Amino acid sequence: MGDVLRWLGIDFSGNHLKWRPRCTTSNVWIADVRRDEAGLRLHGLLRVQQLPGAGHPFDRLAILLAGASYVAAGIDAPFSVPDNYVGRVGGHAALLTLVGAQAIAGRPFIRGLDMVKLIAGVATPLKPPKPLRETDAFWAKLGVNVRSPMWTGARPGAPMTAACLTLLHRSGRGIWPWSSAGPGLLVEAFPAGQLRTWGLPHQRYDGPSSTATATRRTTIGALAARLRLGPWRSTLLKSADALDAVVCAFAAMAVTTSKVSSPRSTAASTEGWVAVHL
Repeated sequence: MGDVLRWLGIDFSGNHLKWRPRCTTSNVWIADVRRDEAGLRLHGLLRVQQLPGAGHPFDRLAILLAGASYVAAGIDAPFSVPDNYVGRVGGHAALLTLVGAQAIAGRPFIRGLDMVKLIAGVATPLKPPKPLRETDAFWAKLGVNVRSPMWTGARPGAPMTAACLTLLHRSGRGIWPWSSAGPGLLVEAFPAGQLRTWGLPHQRYDGPSSTATATRRTTIGALAARLRLGPWRSTLLKSADALDAVVCAFAAMAVTTSKVSSPRSTAASTEGWVAVHL
């Protein structure tokens, strides 16, 4: 790694169509943040389809995480499911293997509905239908919109969970908070929670409306006080997903620079925990 300190931020998707090689409207973005003698700077920002290589974009991201030199990567997706379901399959490592080893023709990861049935052993809906981890419930109590990692109905969280567990399995890297060993540590990020922690607008900043655009502009101004954005300001202003990718990088920085809000529950050892930069 030399003298370069590098963190990645990844805005994620559970929609397999957004991972297709020819998708030009993908919401999966990767931010590359580095520290040099002048401080933090945004070194790169691209859609997953723009990653180097000839394979499927999901495969290219897995290869990047498995082999690249970086301190940590923050990913906006659930790293686990509620404690009782983790216990049912034999622990978090077993959960990653169970979901990540599944294969389905024409898709890089299994459907959310299939994942829930695989883990829960029963057909949906579950009881309760939208079970939350303690880290999800923590943010919900603060008024931040969250999705259940096991919900398969409208605005489902399960597809994103299935995709993320598959990526974690394939990367083979250490995963926080189960591990703090790096480099190459993977960290669960939550842009809305991070923005709220910083006292910034954390809802309704997606889309082309003047209100959403103005909100993104406010967040970009706050980010510019933390790192040099270079030529990427216009991209961030146009895309909330690209903006979220940069915010995700701060979750990665948080756990590797002692700026993290520590887990507040013993359930973090099975359910995981969202990292936020203080």
